[in-house]
Amino acid sequence: MYQVSYALSGNTRRKTYKTEAGAKRAILRWLQQHQSSERCRAILYSPDEAPLSFSDASELDLESTQAVNFYSSQAWLNLRRQVFERDNNRCACCGASPAHDPNTVLHVDHIKPRSSHPELALDIDNLQILCAACNLGKSNLSQRQWRE
Repeated sequence: MYQVSYALSGNTRRKTYKTEAGAKRAILRWLQQHQSSERCRAILYSPDEAPLSFSDASELDLESTQAVNFYSSQAWLNLRRQVFERDNNRCACCGASPAHDPNTVLHVDHIKPRSSHPELALDIDNLQILCAACNLGKSNLSQRQWRE
């Protein structure tokens, strides 16, 4: 577990995160929100390293920034297009398609979630198309593969 202490103008709060990447993404967002505030600091406590202190978003390493930008990366966008083509723009669970209902919103779903299986983030066999309703109902708790 990773803990982060957020300090702003004398007030401190502490949060716990499952992964270092998740903690760093949260720190980045928090620092960006409070960039105009004086005396803001986030301290990352990890199980295996000395605490790291950040007072500006630019102090976070490139790896953290890349994790935040996963869904806008060229690799993800290319793979996403391939999955839509492979699955014919149709929900693998209920069959919904924008071709039949223009209000249908489709998502590319990670069957095994990125949060617990980051090594499968860009594996096309771990991806399926789900409509918004089916994807939100599934959340990251189910690893059911609806594709045939």
